[in-house]
Amino acid sequence: MGRRRKNNFNLPPRMYLKHGAYYYVTREYKWIRLSDDKAIAFSKWAEIEGETPRELGSEKPPAGSMAALIDKYMVEVAPKKAKSTYTGNLLEAKNLKDVFGKMLVLEIRPMHIAKYLDLRGIKAPIRANREVSLLSHIFSYAMRWGQLDRNPCLGVAKHPEKGRDRYITDHEFESVKNIASDLIATVMDFAYITALRKGDILNLRLEQITDEGIWIKQSKTGSKQLYEWTDGLNDVVTRAKALKRPIRGLYLFCTRQGQPYSDTGIKAMWNRVQIKWAESGGQRFTFHDIRAKALTDAKSLGMDAQSLAGHSTSAMTDHYIKNKEYKRVKPIF
Repeated sequence: MGRRRKNNFNLPPRMYLKHGAYYYVTREYKWIRLSDDKAIAFSKWAEIEGETPRELGSEKPPAGSMAALIDKYMVEVAPKKAKSTYTGNLLEAKNLKDVFGKMLVLEIRPMHIAKYLDLRGIKAPIRANREVSLLSHIFSYAMRWGQLDRNPCLGVAKHPEKGRDRYITDHEFESVKNIASDLIATVMDFAYITALRKGDILNLRLEQITDEGIWIKQSKTGSKQLYEWTDGLNDVVTRAKALKRPIRGLYLFCTRQGQPYSDTGIKAMWNRVQIKWAESGGQRFTFHDIRAKALTDAKSLGMDAQSLAGHSTSAMTDHYIKNKEYKRVKPIF
């Protein structure tokens, strides 16, 4: 019989939290570092123990139930996704378990998916679509795991979605920069010049900046890129390094403690700027709209927008920017 825990009561057997990281302790009392991320640690625990980890006190769902399937997916598959995607999946999985959790996997029919879309779609049609997309992916793994032979989500029509077509004009872009802090203005310019996603910008380490250029591995697609030096890129990197930062900060954009800015922190700063912009009569836009502007402008200038985006196909890039392109038209006189 193993030793009685003195702490870490909410963790599965043999997993412990120590100095900010999770460890697996073998029967020989050897400490194996799993991860400082709880989800990834749970996933590695599952690989070692061969089962789905559960927090102490939580009820183990019956074998063959949707709750058990969703738990297995969230431990073995979801943690391998980009952090932002995984964070969204956590909430989506909870909503799905609340509705489908007690049902058996083999009981789910297309009509159940359709009813979920109808009821959930009354207040949140887009969220309903995203949750069913996750559910469909879960079923695709259930087929791989031999739990069913067809995906009941296939063929069920989702709610129509209108593609976002917000295009930021140069005047709007510069106007927002003028009322923003040096940090936000610099991040905006870096985002526009590189067309990188916010997460990849915030996690950019100084060691990735070399004489050849800036080396990037996109978190969402895994695409590896080298951003060659241009006057604009060199200028914005110089400005970023000139921001207040600790001597030993390892990130291009970092807090005074040397840590990368959190997504929540940047969102709060961005929201304050956008409120100020709206109060002056401007039309608000999202940080992600900067990427859309960059790709749209790149295509209009005859550049390789697909390479800039890090997309594997041109169709992905075209889908991304098609609603934001515009034509210059001369009036009759």
